[in-house]
Amino acid sequence: MQQSTSHKPASGKTSIILVSILFFLSGVAGLIYQTVWVRLLELYFGVTLTASTLIVAAYMAGLGLGSMLGGRIASRSKNTVLLYGLIEAGIGVFGIFSPTLINWIGQNTAGSPYVLVFVLSFALLLLPTLLMGMTLPLLTQAFVTRVETSGHVIGLLYGINTLGAAFGALVSGYVLMGWFGFSGALLVAAVLNFLVGVSAVLFRTRFEIRPEAKSAKVSAPPRELWNYEAILFSAFLTGFIGMGFEMLWFRLLGVFNKHTAYGFPSILFIFLIALALGGWFWGGRIDNSRDPVRLFWKLQISVGIVTASSFLLMWALINLPQLQPWLKETFNRFQQPQTPFVRIAEGLVLSKQAFVLGLFEYFLPIFLTVLPAGLLMGGGLPSLDRIAIDQVSHSGRRVGDIHLANIIGSVSGTLTTSFILLPALGSELTLKILSALTLSFLAIYLLTQRKLLRPSMVALPAVLILLVILLPGRGEFYTRLYQTAAGLSNVALRESGDGILAITFRGNQTDPADLWIAGIKNSFFPSDGEYERSALTCASVAHPKRILIIGLGGGNTANFITSLPGVEEVVIVELMEELGAFLNEYVPVAQSALNHPAVNYIVDDGRRYLYANPGEKFDMIFIDPLWSFTAGHNNLYSQEAVRLYQSHLSENGVFCAWVNETHFIPKTVATVFPYSDLFDNYLVNSNQALEYDTDYMNQTYTYYIETQSVFLDSTAAETMNPQTILKNLKQNHAKILQSGEGIPALTDLTPWLEYYYACPPRFIRSLHAQQLRYCYSQNIR
Repeated sequence: MQQSTSHKPASGKTSIILVSILFFLSGVAGLIYQTVWVRLLELYFGVTLTASTLIVAAYMAGLGLGSMLGGRIASRSKNTVLLYGLIEAGIGVFGIFSPTLINWIGQNTAGSPYVLVFVLSFALLLLPTLLMGMTLPLLTQAFVTRVETSGHVIGLLYGINTLGAAFGALVSGYVLMGWFGFSGALLVAAVLNFLVGVSAVLFRTRFEIRPEAKSAKVSAPPRELWNYEAILFSAFLTGFIGMGFEMLWFRLLGVFNKHTAYGFPSILFIFLIALALGGWFWGGRIDNSRDPVRLFWKLQISVGIVTASSFLLMWALINLPQLQPWLKETFNRFQQPQTPFVRIAEGLVLSKQAFVLGLFEYFLPIFLTVLPAGLLMGGGLPSLDRIAIDQVSHSGRRVGDIHLANIIGSVSGTLTTSFILLPALGSELTLKILSALTLSFLAIYLLTQRKLLRPSMVALPAVLILLVILLPGRGEFYTRLYQTAAGLSNVALRESGDGILAITFRGNQTDPADLWIAGIKNSFFPSDGEYERSALTCASVAHPKRILIIGLGGGNTANFITSLPGVEEVVIVELMEELGAFLNEYVPVAQSALNHPAVNYIVDDGRRYLYANPGEKFDMIFIDPLWSFTAGHNNLYSQEAVRLYQSHLSENGVFCAWVNETHFIPKTVATVFPYSDLFDNYLVNSNQALEYDTDYMNQTYTYYIETQSVFLDSTAAETMNPQTILKNLKQNHAKILQSGEGIPALTDLTPWLEYYYACPPRFIRSLHAQQLRYCYSQNIR
């Protein structure tokens, strides 16, 4: 108590400015943690929709409990700023040790059932998320001194922390993880926590509000307030609807922006910026409103109106003839955002035009769909906080309760949208339901305030209902998008919890042309022999009887592998739950593969399956994932993953990997296997010397050409010819290591290829440096 009088407290305005800076940095650190921790847990629990959603739900559940606990502690604490500083330092301590802890727990529990995935994720993240959730209630209690201005204060604190989170999303995704890997990013976050914690502890007296202001009993002016139960239920609904919309945005924008590692941070950046600005703006408006409850329900219905309007705008744009050539060009690119370098005779140079244009094309759909609704959503929680606070002494507890209810709603909205609405109804109908659900706020207002519906209340609901009616029906949006992108009118579409699958057809649905997964053209039909030749090369080394395929693709490779002589079992592990059934319905080559008696088809994450079955051995392991720059791709090509494959090979087994990048991946694989050969776009690897049995190759080749030619085009015979294949050997093991000198191997903690936009500075010695081409060799225009 003596310490509080030994230093003169700063004015309220100065204190708010100082603590806002610290709370901004705290937000930066918090988002870095969330992004990295989710990625680290996915290494062991899988990148399936179920695993990813459960991990995020566990993270949010911890935040909710922390918010509730923080609210109770805040109402009793005499020095909330000191406690806040200690909490920030505690988060930093956990952050430093978190990679080691996650790695230890992950290795001992990898491949666990999904119920255990949630329990373990929740237990592991409980301490740091509990601490994170406590921070806003504590600061609210410290800085809310008058009921009349509580909306402005809470809006500012909420907004500045969310603004920090937005910056954290951007800098972690576009800079830190590409420069320093996951461990380096976590270290940066921990340093920020320590900086905030130490500053709060050392300068806590400057953050104190003058005692007379703090203790003054100021009555709020007469207001028409809700009962507390209605406020908490409204907080639940805002979280449910908000996260439902967010899941929908991730689905839609993942198709447009190709599901790279930049999708998550980019969408979060724009969304959180909008929430921050909305929180700051609406927090001030709610203080000056004569009827804050009425303003709140209008705000929430406006969220439904703006979200539906944004979707209708996108619908109109993809139907606009003048934009369709540009849309077709951009949608058919495999990689988004485009790399900012162009190739010239002397090497690579940074193109400012390419940089600006690439980011503009990438962020345009995000701005159109996320920004408008986010600006309105940002006002939800500050408005409810202000409506609920009737006494200064209750402010921290009320904020804690409201944010707990909101987080419970957010978790419920995430699970319901991901596992029920999107798989059962599709994106378009899910949007209709979520938009219409915003009408609930008007219903709650009328019921709890015992009001009658007046003509002045009808305009917003009427507009919303009209927009919901105008929204396209199930599957119409994506069907039109793929028709434009492929230039083909016949499209089969399947939307599941995992994403969007599409097959385009040349004529009727007996002649498939291309398979699209998450907006990326994955396979084409009939095959030109490129899929089959890699499997033929690898099989000639091991003469396999038991084979594991990770990634079904379009089924071309799997069908060829089932025709290999002497094959007894082919285990296919596919991440996307609906892919097998979808292909079996429309693609003859996949039907042939999936209905073969030797095939055992399993829906799971590849690493998760191997972790869960440590005793399984295979004569050949074949991986055929998406492109190297897609999100989660590093999990299949890191040193740890390659060692896992190696441990599941029989004595003379062979590991075969399709590659679209010929520097990092071959170097990584060659550091694990003693024998490796690099062909055009695939690697052959073994623990034994590689010897290609040409008799085996010729026999298999002849049989497949004679019996399965219906699945091949006119060029396949030459592509699959054993003599042609062996002429395309590019590098042996020694040459791979020699040419890869200076190139770092991929590890679970350093996914360089996924974060290609931020090539590590040590590789960029000059614009024409040899190392630079390794970073940007994937898709240089």
